[in-house]
Amino acid sequence: MKLKSFILVLFLMQIPAVYSQVDTNINIIKYDLDFDLYNNLLEPYPMSFSAVNTVSMLAGQTIGQITLNAYNYSLIIDSVSGSGMSFVHENDMLRINLDRFYSSGELFDVKIYYRHKDVFDTAFYSFSGLIYTDSETSGARRWFPCKDVPNDKAMLKLRARVPADVKFVSNGLLTDSTVTGNSLFYTWETNIPVTTYLTAMAGSKNYILDVFYWKKPSEPNDSIQIRFYRQPGETMFNYININNKLPDMLDLFSKLYGDYPFEKIAFATVDKHFPWGGMENQTIITLCPNCWTEDLICHELAHQWFGDMISPNSWADIWLNEGFATYNEAIWAEYKKGQSEYRRNIINEALKYLRNDPGWPIYNKSWDNSDPNNLEVFNSEVTYSKSACVIYMLRYVLGDSVFFDCLKAYTSHPEFRFGNITTSSFIDLCEQISGRKLDWFFSQWLLYPGYPVYENNFKTEKGSDGKWETDYTINQIQKNKVFYEMPVELKVTFSDMSDSTLKVRNYYNFQIYNFEFDKKPEKISFDPDNEIVLKKVK
Repeated sequence: MKLKSFILVLFLMQIPAVYSQVDTNINIIKYDLDFDLYNNLLEPYPMSFSAVNTVSMLAGQTIGQITLNAYNYSLIIDSVSGSGMSFVHENDMLRINLDRFYSSGELFDVKIYYRHKDVFDTAFYSFSGLIYTDSETSGARRWFPCKDVPNDKAMLKLRARVPADVKFVSNGLLTDSTVTGNSLFYTWETNIPVTTYLTAMAGSKNYILDVFYWKKPSEPNDSIQIRFYRQPGETMFNYININNKLPDMLDLFSKLYGDYPFEKIAFATVDKHFPWGGMENQTIITLCPNCWTEDLICHELAHQWFGDMISPNSWADIWLNEGFATYNEAIWAEYKKGQSEYRRNIINEALKYLRNDPGWPIYNKSWDNSDPNNLEVFNSEVTYSKSACVIYMLRYVLGDSVFFDCLKAYTSHPEFRFGNITTSSFIDLCEQISGRKLDWFFSQWLLYPGYPVYENNFKTEKGSDGKWETDYTINQIQKNKVFYEMPVELKVTFSDMSDSTLKVRNYYNFQIYNFEFDKKPEKISFDPDNEIVLKKVK
């Protein structure tokens, strides 16, 4: 997801806080969703629809009841069948009594017949002949009953009835489209697990559909379908630029992180009510209207690896999603224009954070709650900009070769690939691949708010042997009292205008470094290439 503007803050303030429990006794295997959206795409464009959700699940222990998330404000549950016998829907939870007790490891299905009310719930959108969904963080429960947490991924089949002139898209592959009278029935399916917040659909009679194919670099005979759902009146120059650039982006990220992991990639622009710039729904990215911009497309595409293929175990791990997606905007800039553009991109992210630091850490354990405060979780300065800068500094600390080895191991690891990851597991993996302890690095940058503020000084004196004895002191004066240990480069400029760069490690405050030079040092520049991008120097 990429933020759009300050309007997002006003928009999200409309969303009531919803806190709920999660049924840890079940593991969702598949959602089979069947929607009747025909009237939503005709005047007066109501928000109401009817649907059936068949949920296949595995019992984690002996159970006679299950609990799903289902938002009372927007959903009415009519009945249940299959293994479901009766239900209670209150406090945004759907408790279903089963027809018998199911033992641990037993598979069963519950069919839920329900309706969406004619209300706007910030998750299902129906305006002027355009319908779409937006579910991060806990919006999926607003348009279908589900176990609405990031760490219970499931397969998906989504069928929808729409008017015959509507183009409609969802996750996975289009496996069927059948016209019956004035109705068109679409069926989209994926056997690759998808988390609820990345489940999505979009449809409009005005969509112009362009379909292309991209050949995988590792398997030239294997092509991935690219589907663009654009709207009349959008700027063609930007759109054509994306058509030209997207294959190169796919090539680059596939080279760095392994082949594009899904069945297709689609982009669909929506409308002014959409609160984000883009949302990385698995294989169906939604964009704000006319938002065919390079950095946005790059950001959401990178999410297909970082966030979609490997999803956060909880919302406390969201920095891995947004940090890597934002960082890969800089990687794309580096690919196109070189190191200077890469640095410029990251320095801009650092400045965003340094100018508007809200004062909380990147990693917040309280966000383990399944329904966190969106205004905090998606704070642009912390979750996006600061996280991207931490990844930049990790590359500086590890060096290019080891850094990219870590990322390749991350995206190919069988435990995390198409699954979930915790922050601690990511740190453990980086330590394993690099052969270095890295808790010092991650703890200071992730667990605490703020950044270092340096007030350094040096003095030099010519000795009896003609050498210049020089002391350089690194002093951190930030108010948060956290000491930031980092490798530091010092650029020494001499009286004859020559220079030399030294690399030291700053282990503690007021650390004094003793140097001896053959000529007089006139100036010592601290971190001349700005590798420690999250800092201020007095």
